[in-house]
Amino acid sequence: MYVPSGSFKLDVMPAAETPSIAKSPARLNVADRLAEMARLMPNAIAVVTPPRMSPGYRSEQRGKSGNSYATTTFAELDANATRVARGLVAWGVPPGTRLALLVRPGIDFVALVFGLLRAGVVIVLVDPGLGRKNLVRCLSDAKPEGFVAIGLAQAARAVLRHKFPLAKWNITFGRRWFWGGITLKQLQIIGGRTSAVLPYTSANSAAAVIFTSGSTGPPKGVLYTQRMFDTQVADIQTAYEITPGGVDLSCFPLFALFNSAMGITTVFPEMDFSRPGSADPSKLVLAANDLQVTQAFASPAVWERLCPYGAESGKRIETLRLVLSCGAPVRADLLRQILQITGERAQMHTPYGATECLPVASIEAAEVLQDTAPQTDRGAGICVGRKFSSIEWRIIRISHGPIASLDMAEEQPQGEIGELIVRGPQVSPAYVTRTEANATAKIADSHSVIRNPQPENPTWHRTGDVGYLDPQLRFWYCGRKSHRVETPMGPFFTECIEPIFNTHPAIRRSALVGIGPLGRQAPVLVVEPHPGHRTDVLAHELTNFANSQGATRSIERILFYPSLPVDVRHNAKINREWLATWAASQLPELVTQSPVPSL
Repeated sequence: MYVPSGSFKLDVMPAAETPSIAKSPARLNVADRLAEMARLMPNAIAVVTPPRMSPGYRSEQRGKSGNSYATTTFAELDANATRVARGLVAWGVPPGTRLALLVRPGIDFVALVFGLLRAGVVIVLVDPGLGRKNLVRCLSDAKPEGFVAIGLAQAARAVLRHKFPLAKWNITFGRRWFWGGITLKQLQIIGGRTSAVLPYTSANSAAAVIFTSGSTGPPKGVLYTQRMFDTQVADIQTAYEITPGGVDLSCFPLFALFNSAMGITTVFPEMDFSRPGSADPSKLVLAANDLQVTQAFASPAVWERLCPYGAESGKRIETLRLVLSCGAPVRADLLRQILQITGERAQMHTPYGATECLPVASIEAAEVLQDTAPQTDRGAGICVGRKFSSIEWRIIRISHGPIASLDMAEEQPQGEIGELIVRGPQVSPAYVTRTEANATAKIADSHSVIRNPQPENPTWHRTGDVGYLDPQLRFWYCGRKSHRVETPMGPFFTECIEPIFNTHPAIRRSALVGIGPLGRQAPVLVVEPHPGHRTDVLAHELTNFANSQGATRSIERILFYPSLPVDVRHNAKINREWLATWAASQLPELVTQSPVPSL
């Protein structure tokens, strides 16, 4: 197992030394939150899915449509997770073992996540939407010691065994064929027949390796500890005043971990979770109204599907009281549309963070619409709100090289744009694949170690996001550091320039990219227009529009692209790297670049 350098230590105790849970005052395992919910509300429904997503679970008529859903209670989910955990221990899987989880969302997925966490296993999670090549590369980089996977994934693992030489603990979800190991059903039987003591885990115990979406470079494996997961649950529950008994429409599978830990019913709708932008809105609305959801979590791409459907059909989700959306900035007009299809008392929040640090900040839609949106339209950036109380943050001068210690970072005064760095119990201490990135993404704080020999996390994470703090200590996001355009006139920031152009009624989205060497880049705007607009006429309008705005006057070149490419996880972040290369191929007089990569 990778152990990052410095004072941070991962606790992994050999199976022979695992003490009883009752005798471990320092124990921390986020799965214990599920056990508490099972004790407090054993017969409440924990997870609901269409029957095909959870074969083998009972179905009952729920909702006004009469549709049948597969369900499990909190007591059943907890018992299932315990069988998985004890089965792993009895089978001989040591704590700290890395197991890749490749199972489709459903009741068993949730039980497996909690069971693996309870067994002290390190779960390796990779988005299937990354594509086969990236998926295999990420899994190979993570060096898994086994797979918990559907048959198709196990078959691929067996064929590519040279890429996974350590994978000896293999569990098949469904029927097992030629690839060895045992089935999930066999593991559950083993777990049900043993009283094996569950491993000790502490706050610093490794819990998961979760890969970034790869929207700004190759996907990297982010180390998650038990403390990180536990802090995320606590922060989300406190910030949004979530109490047990609610029902969540979960369009991002891992959010089910938070739901189950908070006593919230998870509703998995019928959709392709690897392609949220392709979700069928009629199925989402049907499930939401059938099961009377009180909250929903989805990327902006999902809401962009739901809102037009709701407006055209007249269907609303009246029971919604809390709406969360993250993964990319949410436009003010989309916020208005979302609130129009929800209950009158619904509140919408947009949490801000990243795979390496979540949550960092949050802002309510009402504050955006009443205060910050007009400033965004004038080029101020996008206000993502105030920080969570558990987070420390600072704005430092933009630089590209490593920063060895915090005293070498130059903090920016309030209102000055710089890079956001964060520290807190929900911040990952290290990357465990592509570990060379740790040098440029992490900053040591030796002073905090001197003050506290065992700090929760002495490492600062460089988010790669640039922006500034306003007098109300809200962070205004101006874009990714790697996306800024360095021109002879100074830097241009994507989230300061693009929103100005996006106020034009003919523009759906736009992306600012730079062509040429840093410091002498030419700014180019790539526009995705709404259907039905002539690009020649629109180009003339946008050129005049740019000349009328002080901040955009230097943008003389405008290109059109029918549908801007987006990230695989949320289908919402624009892939500006690809667009920059494409734009260079369209404007060879500016610079000679390599051929355009395929999408």
